[in-house]
Formats: sequence, C-alpha cells, structure tokens
Amino acid sequence: MTTGIKGIVFDKDGTLIHFEQTWTPAYVESAEALADQIGRPDMATVWLEATGRDPATGRILPGTVLASSTADVIAANWRDLSPELPALDALIPWLDAFWERRSLELLAPVGDLHGLFDRLRGGGLRLGVATNDAEKAAHATVDRLGLADRVDFVAGYDSGHGAKPEPGMILAFCAQMGLAPSQVAMVGDSPADLAAGRAAGCGRVVGVLTGTSPAAVLAPLADTVLADVHALPGLIEAAPV
Repeated sequence: MTTGIKGIVFDKDGTLIHFEQTWTPAYVESAEALADQIGRPDMATVWLEATGRDPATGRILPGTVLASSTADVIAANWRDLSPELPALDALIPWLDAFWERRSLELLAPVGDLHGLFDRLRGGGLRLGVATNDAEKAAHATVDRLGLADRVDFVAGYDSGHGAKPEPGMILAFCAQMGLAPSQVAMVGDSPADLAAGRAAGCGRVVGVLTGTSPAAVLAPLADTVLADVHALPGLIEAAPV
C-alpha cells in the first residue's frame, strides 16, 4: 500500500457482521427473558421501543441506544423504566453473557471476511476491532469468524480505553501498532464509530451500510460511505497519499 494508510480499525456489529440478523433478535429475546423474570412480559416491548426499536418495522433505529451504546447504558435505561429489575452490577453481566451467547448463535458475517482480511494484510496493513460490545464477546466473535490470526488488536467498552464515540480504543490501537492516527482508517456503521474516528484524528473515516444507519445519516460524518467492507481495498489503494 502506498496511500499513507497503514492500519484499519473496524467496528464489529453492523460492520463485520450484519446488525439486523444478529443483534435485533438478541435484544428482543433478552428483553423478553428479563420481562418474564420479573413477571411483567408487557415491559419487553416498552424497554425496546424506549431505547431504539421502531414499533412499525421492528428494526433498530440509527443513532439510538440499542444501535450503538454499551451494555451498561442499555441496562441503566431499562432499569430506569423498571426499578424491579436486578441491580446494575448483576444486570450488566447478565446482558453481556446473554448477548455474547445469542449473537454467536445468530452470527451473520458480511461476506468473505477471510478473503478481505487476507488481502488487506497482504498489502501490509495492521488490522484492529474496536466495539462497544464487551471485550470477551469481541474476542469470541473474532474467533468464531476465523479472524483471530488476522487481527492485531481487539478492544471493547470494558477494555479500559473508553467507549465510542470517545477515541480511546482507536488511539490504543495506534499506540500498540506504532502508527499515527493519520495513518489509520476507522470503519463503522454508526455515527458513534465515525465520531470516534474524527476525534482520534484518523486519516480516513469510512461508513458502511450493513448496520442501522442509512447513507443520509453517515455521509455528513464520513469521508466515504461504502455498501460494505468489501469495497475497502479499492478505496484504500486508490486514496491519495
């Protein structure tokens, strides 16, 4: 690669895996299970709609809590509506564990990620994953996708670098790889991903349409919006130095 980009940080959900196929059912099932636990099955719909699920389509709306926030934020939102839910120190790990298990069962990768990562690594790029999911779940997903030997860095909201839209995970990738932020591209499906890339000073900020946000939401925040991650090699190779 001669573009000045020497590393790429990928978001996970909605970027490497299809969001609606993987995460929407996991959210719905976790809410239903919790509502049953407290004897209030009617509350599952209330929690989901209050945090971002469209009642008309069943999809997760862009920019909402469910679209890009962390388990602690979602848990706090649901518990604000139902104080009879378990305390946060029990609810957060319960949600993390439920979503890790169910998202792995429902995992819907965006195309041939092996081939994509091999091509990017073949061009000399260092690759990382920065997600607002838990780090343990992120490693489990990378393993299940067969990318563990192709990824140089994995971080989650609980890794000690902060959560997106803060830039900490990206800056940690840069520090570990010995790269300047201007040498790194951030790729994600949400405004939080792109804001993190901007805050970090990334050389390229790229939106993809495999998550919850349409092009109209991403375009004002991104240098480029792609249909999916498989258009990246052409973009990076064609970018000016």
